[in-house]
Amino acid sequence: MAAALTCAALTACATVPVTGPVIPGDGGGPSGGGGAYVRLLPAGPQPGMSPEALVRGFLRDMGSFEEDHEAARSYMVEETARSWSPSGSVQVVGGSESVALVSEPGSDGLTTNVRMSTTLVATIDEDGKYIPSDSGRLEDFHFTLVRENGDPDGEWRVSELPDELILSQLDVERTHRPFNLYYYNREDTALVPDPVYLPVRPTDEMADRLLRRLVRGPTDWLAPAVDSVLPENTVTEVDEEHAEIRVSGVPETGETEYLLGAQIAWTLRQVPGVEEFTLVVNGSEVAFPGADGERAERPRPGSDHWARVSPGAATSGLRAYYMQEGQLWSASELAPDAPSDAERVPGPLGAGDVALERFAVSMQESTIAGITVGGDSVVTSLASADAEIQEVLSDGVFTGVSWDVDRNLWVVEEVEKPAGDEDDGTDGEADQAPAEPEDPDAEPPADGLTAEAPPEPGATALWMLRDGDEVVGVDVSELDDRSVVEFRISRDGTRAAVVTETDGERALEVGRVVVDEDGRVSVGDFITLAGELADVTDLAWRSGDQLVVLGSREGGTNQAFLVSLDGGTPPASAGAPVAGMTSVSGAPGQPLVAGGEDGNVWLSNDRVNWENVVEGASPVYPG
Repeated sequence: MAAALTCAALTACATVPVTGPVIPGDGGGPSGGGGAYVRLLPAGPQPGMSPEALVRGFLRDMGSFEEDHEAARSYMVEETARSWSPSGSVQVVGGSESVALVSEPGSDGLTTNVRMSTTLVATIDEDGKYIPSDSGRLEDFHFTLVRENGDPDGEWRVSELPDELILSQLDVERTHRPFNLYYYNREDTALVPDPVYLPVRPTDEMADRLLRRLVRGPTDWLAPAVDSVLPENTVTEVDEEHAEIRVSGVPETGETEYLLGAQIAWTLRQVPGVEEFTLVVNGSEVAFPGADGERAERPRPGSDHWARVSPGAATSGLRAYYMQEGQLWSASELAPDAPSDAERVPGPLGAGDVALERFAVSMQESTIAGITVGGDSVVTSLASADAEIQEVLSDGVFTGVSWDVDRNLWVVEEVEKPAGDEDDGTDGEADQAPAEPEDPDAEPPADGLTAEAPPEPGATALWMLRDGDEVVGVDVSELDDRSVVEFRISRDGTRAAVVTETDGERALEVGRVVVDEDGRVSVGDFITLAGELADVTDLAWRSGDQLVVLGSREGGTNQAFLVSLDGGTPPASAGAPVAGMTSVSGAPGQPLVAGGEDGNVWLSNDRVNWENVVEGASPVYPG
């Protein structure tokens, strides 16, 4: 009884937060990465348990990872206990109230089959990727029980069971932690976080396990979009505060060594206690004089030395940009009742020579791209006084623009798709369906955005303009069965976040960007995030592993939320709701900014409240 009461108390404490402060991304690791392991004291099988009671006890004690699941094995017959080897994947189910058990006794009285029906919340695959399930999806699991020793009066024990672990959400919260593995985008210009859930045990050297998992390579989902500089023969060792990583068979160049060191450093900085590491390349220790270590051969994972390829692909000191009376302004400091360095953006687009509905600033803050009023063309211009405006796309209905770190401009277009046409229209150069432009002299809406109904399913085309110029059609045919409301490319260029709509219901999804050997580009394999949010109206990449979105919980007020890409962390409120909020943006290390119907720019820098900072609309950060 004491063990059972202890178990209940621990389970009650293992709650998943549904509200709270702003969660930092891409800096100290994902939220929860350094949390302590909470030990479960299992009750074990009790005398006289019915088949249903035995299965319930087994499911409860499967959450104990002590001694290679010794508690779970105690519910099995001896042969099964010896041979049972969980596959490494986890089926995440709802709480005990969602579990229904039905027994089907055998005719001999010595066997019985127990069918378990429950809500499947998510799956953690063998790579550690957390994949949320469709809302309300039911799953059946089957267990075969036998009487011990073939005795009609013997205790029931499990003889056959699923290969996967079956854990409740609370068990996952207690036994697993989200971590990021870091790999490179196509041009090696930025690290890309690959979120995984790993079991945490009190005897584990998490740093060593994390490094070994890093060497194994990215998850199947992200692998086609990223690269790793760490070869498969990499050897890792961790001793208390120091890690040693030995690599062989790679070029001994300063650039290669830096890329190796950065990939290791960003991974290790998630683990408290590991203060330094040594990188040995082809038998020689590598020196990193700028990495703040006591010796150059023992760099610090948390040093700013590794910022050049930081996740999120953003440098420090990014400026915020916004519209004001048709002109584009920017500022490095936005704060209420404080001096600001706000200034008009140099060049014709900053001067308002062409009225824009939407705009985006390149990561280098050198080029502005904008959609003209009416949406019929996309223009670009350098942010310099003597720059000229260049029309890069025309005769269309364009609805979104965003940049990646490699100077690629991504443009969303609404097209008319003929009935029965199975061609996605993205196989070659831009062949845009003409659209009747609106009045070019019309004033843009007060908030800088149009408020139109979403396009029909399959009526969205996506273009990538390499270096902001060469037009490449992007295959987004996977989205043909739903409307695309909003689209944002990640700053590292490897993933895209979209808001889609089906039968009036909106969803937040993330897909991966794949470029094949022939240079063809596609965005697909979309995964739904934050299924509990409704009416999502806008989104932005706050960091490489976190989005900021405008939406609401069921029955709640529209507000900003932070959504982790790990799939399992609940959306966190990003401050008290602000009436009339229409757009939102974020960037690594920067406060959140939002535009409102009241013609003001709002800022959240204290993780609780939004404050009015300047008159303007549609604030964005580069990207």
